[in-house]
Amino acid sequence: MIKVTAIVLSTVLFSGMTHACSKPDAPVLPDAATAVTAQMVKAKNDVKAYLSAANTYLECVSSDKAHNRMVKAMKRVGKEFNVAVRTYKERMANS
Repeated sequence: MIKVTAIVLSTVLFSGMTHACSKPDAPVLPDAATAVTAQMVKAKNDVKAYLSAANTYLECVSSDKAHNRMVKAMKRVGKEFNVAVRTYKERMANS
């Protein structure tokens, strides 16, 4: 009876860990050449939520390869967002 309980408990625990360890999808950023302020604010909030979820994912994964891929994706999203912000601000300053 104890062995069965242990197996069921470990199965429940590990299945819960699988769901908690889900890789977040990168947000879709607006085209900074045509975006309006509300779209840029939404993009900022989406990027912040993505980075938060990505940090949670990093705490969960045990594979170096998965960890490194997530960090690389986070850096890419951050870089793309920063480029979009600069492009948007430049466009607004010139209009």
